[in-house]
Amino acid sequence: MDGQQPPSNPVERGRALIAAAIAAAALIIYWGLPDEPRYQLAGSGSAIVRLDTDSGEMIGCDMQRCARIMAPDRAKTIGALTIERGKPQRQLPPAANSE
Repeated sequence: MDGQQPPSNPVERGRALIAAAIAAAALIIYWGLPDEPRYQLAGSGSAIVRLDTDSGEMIGCDMQRCARIMAPDRAKTIGALTIERGKPQRQLPPAANSE
């Protein structure tokens, strides 16, 4: 028969097992890669905008400076969350009926 025989030597079996494990790990890593790139760029004239597709943050730059256009989505970022409280609003007095 022309079929290949499995390796009978324990060293050869170990090498075959390691090669199969490396191939399986490479497939798992390949399937886990994102389909789209992390950053997307758009430009017009002397300005450019960068979008982080993972967090949603947008940064815009021109020849003078850069500024954050949209803050990252808090659900996807790591760090402390803060709660901002404003001043309590005064209640309006009840409307007087002028009859």
